[in-house]
Amino acid sequence: MKKWISITLLALIAMAIWAQEVIFEHYEEATDFWVLVPYNSLNFPKDALSVNYQLSMEIRNSRKKLVASLGQMLNLPRSSWLEDTAIPVHLSAKLDAGKYETILQLRNLALGDVHTQKKSFHIQEHTQIGQPYLLAQREDIRFLPQSLDLDAGHLQSCEILQSFAIAADSVVISTPDYRWSIPNPQSPLQISLMIDQGIPESIKITFWESNIYYQMEPFMYSPWFSYNQRYSLEDQRKQLRYLATQNEWQSLSNLSSNKLAEGIELFWSSHDPSPGTARNETRELFYYRVLKADEMFSLHKRLKGWASDRGRIYIKYGEPDEVYENILPLDEYPTFVWRYYKENLEFIFSDLGGFGQYILRNKDEEY
Repeated sequence: MKKWISITLLALIAMAIWAQEVIFEHYEEATDFWVLVPYNSLNFPKDALSVNYQLSMEIRNSRKKLVASLGQMLNLPRSSWLEDTAIPVHLSAKLDAGKYETILQLRNLALGDVHTQKKSFHIQEHTQIGQPYLLAQREDIRFLPQSLDLDAGHLQSCEILQSFAIAADSVVISTPDYRWSIPNPQSPLQISLMIDQGIPESIKITFWESNIYYQMEPFMYSPWFSYNQRYSLEDQRKQLRYLATQNEWQSLSNLSSNKLAEGIELFWSSHDPSPGTARNETRELFYYRVLKADEMFSLHKRLKGWASDRGRIYIKYGEPDEVYENILPLDEYPTFVWRYYKENLEFIFSDLGGFGQYILRNKDEEY
């Protein structure tokens, strides 16, 4: 029996704002936290060759009691090869099942700017298979690359690091040129890539448990990490209208502001195609489409791309299979027609005001 765990890297848009993503994995020994800080979000003093940041994390339980205080200092160089990567920070705490809130703070020790992010999470069962993090190191700096297209000649090391709780019989690592098996693997799995032979163009990791196998690809940096910083909880609620059922939307609409973060997390838990893993592929795809819609369809600050008619259809259905455009018609409105073959849908957008705001003209087709 085959179980797919999609850990495929999404090719997403570039981001320009500060953000970081916190990923947690819960095991019997401890709960691991990976804080992924986008390098592009760091601020350097003028003419400085490096910058120091202090990262701290407080964890509070449902009674608001402080149960863990973690932190790490970061000294990072100004280097072009670190652009479009993330700096991974691994923290760990012993936590029981229950609801928690993290308060993450990143302080620039040179410029004084401080960024704070709160994130609620609910520990239930143990994580069965964690992320297969691809960690590269160059000039003593460990980073999470955006792809496998790395200059191996400048790397000190490149490895896959992955924790798991299942009783795996073996793990198989496959590349276009090699395939090797690790019998009775122990967690954490640490696989060093042979950088002297170059980084393979693709890698697959397969866990075998009796007659079941779980297949995945290395987890790398993706700019969708900026989503939670770019959009307020209220904006996130409005965006979920595109995906939620009528009953789900009614529940989300009735949430007070202090319950909204938890309600959104519960919504995504119910839309997780791979429960028990650290990833929620449906959520990541949704984030990607929202960010992409903003990139393609925003007109100004008051009309974000995700809130436009084209943005809404893009978020719901993705990239159209066919696009017909007539943007300089005679005696007609500029028009785009999007066609989706699988769904047998066609959407017609016209610029009725002449200002670039394309309105969906056949709204009945959407529902």
